[in-house]
Amino acid sequence: ANNITVIVDIINQSKIDIPGANTTVMHLRLGDGLCGQYNDLSKWCRGAKTGTENPTTRNCWENDKDCFKSRGGYIYAYPREYYEQVATELLKSVSNSTRIVVVADARHWTRSKDHRNGDYSIDFAYRDNVISFFRSKGFIVQIHQSSGKPDDDFAYMCSARNFVRGGGGLSTLISSVVAAQGGRVFDPRKFSDVTPLPVNK
Repeated sequence: ANNITVIVDIINQSKIDIPGANTTVMHLRLGDGLCGQYNDLSKWCRGAKTGTENPTTRNCWENDKDCFKSRGGYIYAYPREYYEQVATELLKSVSNSTRIVVVADARHWTRSKDHRNGDYSIDFAYRDNVISFFRSKGFIVQIHQSSGKPDDDFAYMCSARNFVRGGGGLSTLISSVVAAQGGRVFDPRKFSDVTPLPVNK
Protein backbone atom coordinates (compact mmCIF):
# COMPACT_ATOMS: atom_id res chain seq x y z
CA ALA A 1 0.00 0.00 0.00
CA ASN A 2 2.87 2.36 0.80
CA ASN A 3 4.37 1.73 -2.65
CA ILE A 4 1.05 2.66 -4.25
CA THR A 5 1.05 5.93 -2.29
CA VAL A 6 4.53 6.73 -3.59
CA ILE A 7 3.46 6.00 -7.17
CA VAL A 8 0.38 8.21 -6.76
CA ASP A 9 2.56 11.07 -5.48
CA ILE A 10 4.98 10.74 -8.41
CA ILE A 11 2.15 10.65 -10.95
CA ASN A 12 0.48 13.69 -9.41
CA GLN A 13 3.74 15.59 -9.90
CA SER A 14 4.20 14.50 -13.52
CA LYS A 15 3.53 16.92 -16.34
CA ILE A 16 1.90 14.56 -18.83
CA ASP A 17 -1.51 15.09 -20.37
CA ILE A 18 -4.02 13.07 -18.35
CA PRO A 19 -7.30 11.48 -19.49
CA GLY A 20 -10.39 13.66 -19.22
CA ALA A 21 -13.04 12.92 -16.59
CA ASN A 22 -15.30 11.44 -19.27
CA THR A 23 -12.59 9.15 -20.67
CA THR A 24 -12.24 5.42 -20.11
CA VAL A 25 -8.72 4.09 -20.61
CA MET A 26 -8.41 0.50 -21.83
CA HIS A 27 -5.13 -1.41 -21.61
CA LEU A 28 -4.60 -4.31 -24.03
CA ARG A 29 -1.79 -6.85 -23.68
CA LEU A 30 -0.59 -7.56 -27.20
CA GLY A 31 2.67 -9.24 -28.22
CA ASP A 32 3.35 -12.24 -26.02
CA GLY A 33 -0.23 -12.22 -24.73
CA LEU A 34 -1.35 -13.56 -28.10
CA CYS A 35 -0.58 -16.78 -29.94
CA GLY A 36 0.57 -16.57 -33.52
CA GLN A 37 2.35 -18.43 -36.30
CA TYR A 38 5.53 -18.28 -34.21
CA ASN A 39 3.89 -20.45 -31.51
CA ASP A 40 3.41 -23.64 -33.53
CA LEU A 41 4.57 -26.04 -30.85
CA SER A 42 3.86 -24.06 -27.70
CA LYS A 43 1.79 -26.07 -25.21
CA TRP A 44 0.59 -22.77 -23.77
CA CYS A 45 -1.13 -21.97 -27.06
CA ARG A 46 -4.02 -24.42 -27.13
CA GLY A 47 -5.66 -23.64 -30.49
CA ALA A 48 -5.13 -25.29 -33.88
CA LYS A 49 -1.47 -25.78 -34.72
CA THR A 50 -0.07 -23.57 -37.46
CA GLY A 51 2.85 -25.75 -38.51
CA THR A 52 0.78 -27.60 -41.10
CA GLU A 53 0.29 -27.43 -44.84
CA ASN A 54 -2.81 -25.24 -44.37
CA PRO A 55 -2.09 -23.24 -41.22
CA THR A 56 -4.92 -21.59 -39.32
CA THR A 57 -4.46 -17.93 -38.44
CA ARG A 58 -4.54 -17.52 -34.69
CA ASN A 59 -7.43 -15.38 -33.47
CA CYS A 60 -7.57 -14.76 -29.72
CA TRP A 61 -10.59 -12.48 -30.17
CA GLU A 62 -12.78 -15.34 -31.46
CA ASN A 63 -11.08 -18.30 -29.79
CA ASP A 64 -9.76 -18.15 -26.23
CA LYS A 65 -7.42 -21.05 -27.02
CA ASP A 66 -5.44 -18.62 -29.18
CA CYS A 67 -4.87 -16.41 -26.14
CA PHE A 68 -1.59 -17.31 -24.46
CA LYS A 69 -2.15 -19.13 -21.17
CA SER A 70 0.57 -19.29 -18.52
CA ARG A 71 1.53 -22.23 -16.32
CA GLY A 72 -0.56 -20.67 -13.56
CA GLY A 73 -3.66 -20.67 -15.75
CA TYR A 74 -3.69 -16.93 -16.45
CA ILE A 75 -4.54 -15.53 -19.85
CA TYR A 76 -3.06 -12.18 -20.82
CA ALA A 77 -5.33 -11.15 -23.67
CA TYR A 78 -9.06 -11.78 -23.61
CA PRO A 79 -11.56 -13.02 -26.20
CA ARG A 80 -14.76 -11.22 -27.16
CA GLU A 81 -16.97 -12.86 -24.53
CA TYR A 82 -14.86 -11.38 -21.72
CA TYR A 83 -15.53 -7.85 -22.98
CA GLU A 84 -19.31 -8.28 -23.19
CA GLN A 85 -19.42 -7.81 -19.42
CA VAL A 86 -17.20 -4.71 -19.62
CA ALA A 87 -19.43 -3.12 -22.26
CA THR A 88 -22.52 -3.82 -20.14
CA GLU A 89 -20.95 -2.31 -17.01
CA LEU A 90 -19.68 0.76 -18.87
CA LEU A 91 -23.11 1.41 -20.37
CA LYS A 92 -24.65 1.15 -16.90
CA SER A 93 -22.17 3.31 -15.03
CA VAL A 94 -20.90 5.92 -17.49
CA SER A 95 -23.02 5.33 -20.64
CA ASN A 96 -21.64 5.35 -24.16
CA SER A 97 -20.95 9.06 -23.89
CA THR A 98 -17.57 8.11 -22.42
CA ARG A 99 -14.65 8.17 -24.85
CA ILE A 100 -12.59 4.97 -24.77
CA VAL A 101 -8.85 5.39 -25.32
CA VAL A 102 -6.96 2.17 -26.06
CA VAL A 103 -3.36 1.83 -24.89
CA ALA A 104 -1.56 -1.12 -26.47
CA ASP A 105 2.01 -1.87 -27.49
CA ALA A 106 2.44 -4.54 -30.15
CA ARG A 107 6.19 -4.68 -29.49
CA HIS A 108 5.79 -6.03 -25.95
CA TRP A 109 7.44 -9.45 -25.68
CA THR A 110 9.09 -10.94 -22.59
CA ARG A 111 8.37 -14.68 -22.33
CA SER A 112 10.80 -15.95 -24.98
CA LYS A 113 12.68 -14.81 -28.06
CA ASP A 114 10.41 -12.72 -30.30
CA HIS A 115 10.16 -14.53 -33.64
CA ARG A 116 7.78 -12.08 -35.29
CA ASN A 117 10.50 -10.15 -37.09
CA GLY A 118 8.44 -6.98 -37.04
CA ASP A 119 5.23 -8.65 -38.27
CA TYR A 120 2.57 -7.30 -35.91
CA SER A 121 -0.42 -8.25 -38.07
CA ILE A 122 -1.98 -10.55 -35.44
CA ASP A 123 -1.51 -7.88 -32.78
CA PHE A 124 -3.12 -5.14 -34.85
CA ALA A 125 -5.96 -7.44 -35.92
CA TYR A 126 -6.75 -8.20 -32.26
CA ARG A 127 -6.58 -4.53 -31.28
CA ASP A 128 -8.83 -3.54 -34.18
CA ASN A 129 -11.35 -6.24 -33.25
CA VAL A 130 -11.59 -4.83 -29.73
CA ILE A 131 -12.06 -1.31 -31.10
CA SER A 132 -14.74 -2.41 -33.59
CA PHE A 133 -16.60 -4.28 -30.84
CA PHE A 134 -16.87 -1.24 -28.58
CA ARG A 135 -17.74 1.03 -31.48
CA SER A 136 -20.58 -1.34 -32.32
CA LYS A 137 -21.91 -0.69 -28.80
CA GLY A 138 -22.04 3.05 -29.55
CA PHE A 139 -18.78 4.10 -27.90
CA ILE A 140 -16.32 6.55 -29.40
CA VAL A 141 -12.98 4.71 -29.43
CA GLN A 142 -9.53 5.97 -30.29
CA ILE A 143 -5.94 4.75 -29.99
CA HIS A 144 -3.68 6.52 -27.51
CA GLN A 145 -0.96 8.52 -29.20
CA SER A 146 2.05 7.42 -27.19
CA SER A 147 5.07 9.64 -26.64
CA GLY A 148 7.18 6.52 -27.03
CA LYS A 149 8.15 6.66 -23.36
CA PRO A 150 6.73 3.76 -21.30
CA ASP A 151 6.75 5.87 -18.12
CA ASP A 152 4.46 8.42 -19.78
CA ASP A 153 2.04 5.70 -20.88
CA PHE A 154 2.08 4.24 -17.37
CA ALA A 155 1.34 7.62 -15.78
CA TYR A 156 -1.41 8.30 -18.33
CA MET A 157 -3.18 5.02 -17.55
CA CYS A 158 -2.76 5.47 -13.79
CA SER A 159 -4.48 8.86 -14.06
CA ALA A 160 -7.68 7.41 -15.54
CA ARG A 161 -11.02 7.87 -13.78
CA ASN A 162 -12.26 4.70 -15.48
CA PHE A 163 -9.82 1.91 -16.36
CA VAL A 164 -10.38 -1.39 -18.19
CA ARG A 165 -7.73 -3.80 -16.99
CA GLY A 166 -5.66 -5.85 -19.40
CA GLY A 167 -3.65 -8.97 -18.66
CA GLY A 168 -0.38 -9.06 -16.76
CA GLY A 169 1.24 -7.51 -13.73
CA LEU A 170 1.54 -4.00 -15.19
CA SER A 171 -2.21 -3.69 -15.70
CA THR A 172 -2.81 -5.10 -12.22
CA LEU A 173 -0.52 -2.44 -10.74
CA ILE A 174 -2.23 0.31 -12.73
CA SER A 175 -5.60 -0.94 -11.46
CA SER A 176 -4.39 -0.57 -7.88
CA VAL A 177 -3.18 2.98 -8.52
CA VAL A 178 -6.45 3.96 -10.25
CA ALA A 179 -8.49 2.53 -7.37
CA ALA A 180 -6.28 4.29 -4.79
CA GLN A 181 -7.15 7.60 -6.44
CA GLY A 182 -10.89 6.92 -6.37
CA GLY A 183 -11.15 5.70 -9.94
CA ARG A 184 -13.14 2.71 -11.13
CA VAL A 185 -11.63 -0.48 -12.55
CA PHE A 186 -13.49 -2.76 -14.98
CA ASP A 187 -12.35 -6.39 -15.20
CA PRO A 188 -12.84 -8.44 -18.38
CA ARG A 189 -14.54 -11.74 -17.50
CA LYS A 190 -17.21 -14.13 -18.67
CA PHE A 191 -20.84 -13.33 -17.89
CA SER A 192 -21.01 -16.59 -15.94
CA ASP A 193 -18.14 -15.51 -13.65
CA VAL A 194 -19.43 -13.83 -10.50
CA THR A 195 -15.96 -12.78 -9.40
CA PRO A 196 -13.23 -11.07 -11.46
CA LEU A 197 -10.42 -13.07 -13.03
CA PRO A 198 -7.49 -13.99 -10.77
CA VAL A 199 -4.78 -11.37 -10.60
CA ASN A 200 -2.00 -11.92 -13.16
CA LYS A 201 1.47 -12.09 -11.72
